[in-house]
Amino acid sequence: MENREFVTQWVIDAVKNEYPEDIALVVSHTTLRIDDQVKAVSYFVPITERGYRFGRTFILEGVGFDIWGIDWARLEKFAELEEYNITCLADGEILYARTEEDAERFRQLKRRQAENLSNPEKMRQCALSSYEKAKNIFAEMMFAAISDAKMCAGYVLDYLAQAIAFSNHQYFRKSQTDQIEELTDMKKVPKRFLELYRNVIDESDVEVQRKLCHEAVCVVREFLEKESTVDKDSLNYNTDFQMLADWYAELSYTWLRIRYYSRRNDPVKTYMWGILLQQELNIVCDDFGIKRMGLMEHYNVNRLNEFADYADHLEEKMRTIITEGGGKIHEYKSMEEFLHEI
Repeated sequence: MENREFVTQWVIDAVKNEYPEDIALVVSHTTLRIDDQVKAVSYFVPITERGYRFGRTFILEGVGFDIWGIDWARLEKFAELEEYNITCLADGEILYARTEEDAERFRQLKRRQAENLSNPEKMRQCALSSYEKAKNIFAEMMFAAISDAKMCAGYVLDYLAQAIAFSNHQYFRKSQTDQIEELTDMKKVPKRFLELYRNVIDESDVEVQRKLCHEAVCVVREFLEKESTVDKDSLNYNTDFQMLADWYAELSYTWLRIRYYSRRNDPVKTYMWGILLQQELNIVCDDFGIKRMGLMEHYNVNRLNEFADYADHLEEKMRTIITEGGGKIHEYKSMEEFLHEI
């Protein structure tokens, strides 16, 4: 009997005989192992404090074993795609179940995870979240020492790849190690990303790595922006556009500020209110799946009136998206009208 078979059987026997009321499941998860073809124990599901203490980490004849506990609450997070290695639940197989109810609960979580993976809104948010993580790590990379910068480069690639996978409603069965191979089989992958991925790995000069990572971030940003394009025929009517309408009512005064200060040729106030509006636009466009609106790219200190005109154009565009999505903008032409409706 091989060591992994021996350890797996030992775990199952120990749980059955010594922890029958403390551990709900023993699960095999092998996609991250060197040999992923043989079922072997990976984790267990504790339901008491005593069950948690069953965890073991040891080395047997030169091979490390990490038998760890994942409780139901954390498995719920895996189902909601809030944990890093989605594969732990998606590709986990039950080796032992305390009761059929425990086994069914695990299967239900797998089904919920599969439903989330097929939900466009959920996957859009997951993709954007992964992109933001990649972008934040890239910012750290810019100021990191050589060793940490090279580490950051790998995680930039990792989270950018996850953003792409989520856009394809998929996840990585092999976590970060086989992403190039898994991405190759996906339908929507931005041009040059796989080339950039490989170039970062092959590059020994950290300064060149930084430049390549910047290119990769930009490539994925453009990819995600194209994926989010919305027009009147593709609005998601399940989205709460009333929330967007209320956001607009709050931000409408910022548009007014931009008009006011640009007409008075005040570049500082125009610029600073412009960046606030740009940040808000970025957030709601990402949240609602709207193609990003590049307000600040039109800023020019010598053409403030044109900048204000473009801000007005974006305002009208946003109003159209809100009304066509079913949102109602609460606006009144007079105090009498306001008092009548209130």
